[in-house]
Amino acid sequence: MTAAPDPSASSSVEGEPSPSARPAAAQQPLYRERLLPGVAGWIVTAVLGSIFGLVLVPLNFTLALVVGAVCIVVAIVLAVLYSPVVEVRDGRFSLGRARIDVSLLGDPAPLTGEEWSLTIGQDFEPLAHHCIRGWVHAGLRIEVLDEEDPTTAWVTSTRRPHDLALAVRSAQQQVAAQQQG
Repeated sequence: MTAAPDPSASSSVEGEPSPSARPAAAQQPLYRERLLPGVAGWIVTAVLGSIFGLVLVPLNFTLALVVGAVCIVVAIVLAVLYSPVVEVRDGRFSLGRARIDVSLLGDPAPLTGEEWSLTIGQDFEPLAHHCIRGWVHAGLRIEVLDEEDPTTAWVTSTRRPHDLALAVRSAQQQVAAQQQG
C-alpha cells in the first residue's frame, strides 16, 4: 500500500511551486460580490419571461407552458450573467469589466443611509466611475489618486460596504509591503 502524497510538501515537478507556495492572493479574492437583483427584481424577471409564454396561449396551451418555462430560465440566466461583479484580487479593484490598481486609490469610504443617498443623488460626481444598482442601498466611494486619470473616484453599490473597504485597505497594505520588500 502506498501513502498519499502530502499536499503541503514541495511539488515533485521541478519549476512548479506547490499550492501552498503560491501567493494566496492569486488563489482567492480578498472580496467578491455579484450585484444580483433583489427579490422584486427576480419577480419582475420571472414575470417578463412568462409573458412570452402567455402570448402563445391562444395557439397551443402546452406550447405556451414550454415556451414560458424556457423564457423564465433564460431571463434568470441573463440576469445572473449581466450582474456586475465587485472584486478585490491580486492588488486590483474590479467593478464589472473595469479594473484599477489599488495603489492608485485613496482611502475607501463606506456609505450607508443618507450618505449613500446623497452620493448617488444630490452630490453625484459626473467624472467618477459608477457601478450603481438601485436595489442595493449602500455603497463605497474611493478617490482616484492618479494625476493622469480624469476619473475622480470609483463609486459602487455593495451590500457589505465595510467588508469591501477592509478588503481594499488590506490589498493596499499588501501592495505597499511588496514594493518596500
